Amino acid sequence: MKGRLTDQPLAELIREIASKGLSGTLRLEHERAQAAVYFEDGQVAFAASNIRTLRLREYLTKQDLVSPAQLADLGNNLSDLGLAAALSTRGLVSQEDINAMLASLVNDTLRVALLWMEGSWDFNERARLGDPVRVKIDTGKLLREAAHRLPLSFVSLRFRNPGETLSRAAQVSGQFLPGEGFMLSHLDNPKNVEQLIRLSGLREDDAYRILYGLTLSGLVTREYWQNAFRAQSAATSKSKTTGDVSSPPASETDSRWGSVEAEKDLQPFFSRLREASNYYQVLDLPLTAQPTEIKDAYYALARRYHPDRFHLRSGTALHAEISSAFARITQAYETLTDPKARSTYDLALQKARKAPDAAQKPSVDIPAPVAPPDNSMPGPPDEPESEVGSSETGNAEHNFEEGCEALKQGRINAAIANLAAASRIAPREARYRAHYGRALAATEKTRRLAEREIQAAVALDPGNANYRTMLAQLYFDLKFHHRAQTELDRALALDPNNPAAHSLLRKIGSSGEAR
Repeated sequence: MKGRLTDQPLAELIREIASKGLSGTLRLEHERAQAAVYFEDGQVAFAASNIRTLRLREYLTKQDLVSPAQLADLGNNLSDLGLAAALSTRGLVSQEDINAMLASLVNDTLRVALLWMEGSWDFNERARLGDPVRVKIDTGKLLREAAHRLPLSFVSLRFRNPGETLSRAAQVSGQFLPGEGFMLSHLDNPKNVEQLIRLSGLREDDAYRILYGLTLSGLVTREYWQNAFRAQSAATSKSKTTGDVSSPPASETDSRWGSVEAEKDLQPFFSRLREASNYYQVLDLPLTAQPTEIKDAYYALARRYHPDRFHLRSGTALHAEISSAFARITQAYETLTDPKARSTYDLALQKARKAPDAAQKPSVDIPAPVAPPDNSMPGPPDEPESEVGSSETGNAEHNFEEGCEALKQGRINAAIANLAAASRIAPREARYRAHYGRALAATEKTRRLAEREIQAAVALDPGNANYRTMLAQLYFDLKFHHRAQTELDRALALDPNNPAAHSLLRKIGSSGEAR
């Protein structure tokens, strides 16, 4: 089994291997650095690296346990375990000191490799550790430590579904950092990600890192994991020591992501959305729905139909339809949970119902443009789509041209403001949506909003290679290299000579992320 660390980082691979009780060797490669992690029944037995400072010989030299002459006499070609065996056989170092150094070596090797966000991995269940030495380490503690050192931009993307349910493990004990203990104390009952981060009272970046570490170590179980291995080992039924990575929820046992049963509900779900003509119908709620009912409805839909649940379908027409549908659900949720936006939206609905041709107007399948969460930026549209007059069309085009010029000059805020205005006036104009998304993509905090805008442009004009290339560039910037390659393939299929697509293709190739 092989993969990319951008999709499955080492921390999540260790969690999954432990939860499934797998045995074998996990080999990692990051630029010129390599590492091998050996597992037995899900537990780390040993780890080694080709990094010179992470070799046993270096540890012996630093601690001055063996003289340079003695090391030279042992030879330079021994592996770490071979060197440890030679030291023990000759009585140069006590077995207790050897075990302590090997444990330190394994811990340090994992600490370094856990920070590799790019590179490849390869797991071989047939490759086993031949040496009898087994190192015992606290894997859960290592994973929690690693979560605190990972970039926030990476950690937050591991929780893309705010409605995902989290719960505390049945038995939790040990020593925790204050933030970890505080987070665990708020999980007396299952909560979703958004609720837990809000209730924790912690800064968002601290909360995400703590939560990621707790879920990796099995102290908190989450509803969805992006699994790398299809096989489910019988060892998952074995009871595990508290602090070890826990078994995955039952919802994961059907496939690597989501279940076959979940796909059976998709067509009725799509049909219902196609018939929905307003945000209330999108969420299947009455006009009088209370805020708590709106949130409950959204989270219920997220648990069943969030695109991440169908990760294995990524790049297919089905996954694109799921993403488009859920973007519409999210837009409905964001509008109806904002009191001011909901009030304006309700007023617009009343006016629409009074219009003589309101009943004949088709529902809107393309999500309305989304503005970034910044008071200086234009907010999301408050009214349903309506016919655009010639004067408004002129205004939209003017805003679009102003926005594109600002984007060329690097005036991102001005670009976003103008392009958002153009998109609100004419939400079905694909180029407005695409360039609005491109402007949003220039700022890290609004890249997730950018994805929705460019996806909307692709849905409006699926034959435009430039829009697909924009989407591929965004995925590349987010380090979703497989998604970037998929969109790039589609762009080149539409326009084999597209210069922007070829430029990005060369960039992916030079980064070592080409398929």
